[in-house]
Amino acid sequence: MLTLYTAPPLWGIPSISPHCLELETWLRLAKLPYHKTTEHLEQAPKGKVPFVQYGDRYIGDATFIIEYLKQAEGIDLDAALTAPERGISLALRRMLKENTYWGLVYLRYGPEENWQRYRAMIAGALMPQLTEQEWLPQLEALRERILAQLHGQGMGRHSPSEICQLTCADFQALSDVLASQSFFISDCPTTLDATAYAYVANVIHAPFDGEMVAYVRELKNLIDHCDRITQQCFTSLENSREHDQKPG
Repeated sequence: MLTLYTAPPLWGIPSISPHCLELETWLRLAKLPYHKTTEHLEQAPKGKVPFVQYGDRYIGDATFIIEYLKQAEGIDLDAALTAPERGISLALRRMLKENTYWGLVYLRYGPEENWQRYRAMIAGALMPQLTEQEWLPQLEALRERILAQLHGQGMGRHSPSEICQLTCADFQALSDVLASQSFFISDCPTTLDATAYAYVANVIHAPFDGEMVAYVRELKNLIDHCDRITQQCFTSLENSREHDQKPG
């Protein structure tokens, strides 16, 4: 049995973490049965989600989990890709994970209005047993740590307009590669489709305003792709909840 340890759902999508949503989407595209939980996250082998328990082994990080399961289960969504296509897929996935991700971090933790909205949401999702007086200092300390990471990574050293410019350029590149196709690179979904879906969904469904969100919501082919993957993998959150209770 495969157990997926993941961040909770929010905004009508199965996880507020792009990394977690990428992995869960890949599992569904690969048709691998799994049990899903948002508990006991302290067991994470790398101190972060997602991670999985596969047999008696714990594996952390979506990229390494996917690579491990490809070998262990003999499943490769990218098997039909040529070497150049695999290179394009890897480059775009790295862009999303190593650059675009930090734009999304800023979107949630940077602008005061967005942060106040996000803070209330994660308090309700992760700390429902605590009063505001109890969770407020914890989450403000979390914000300080995240913003320090953002500055250390480099994205946080830019102005808000520059962060928006960099992040929107990533989504535009993604849109340009997808063009009029149903899926990236191949006629069938590949690993890149799972990764792209996770990042697009976590922008367009977030209840935030601003230029970045508005820009991505205007990229119709990415919106259509997001809807297509949702239809194929997550027909509703109710189905997703059922998936939590038993193997898929």
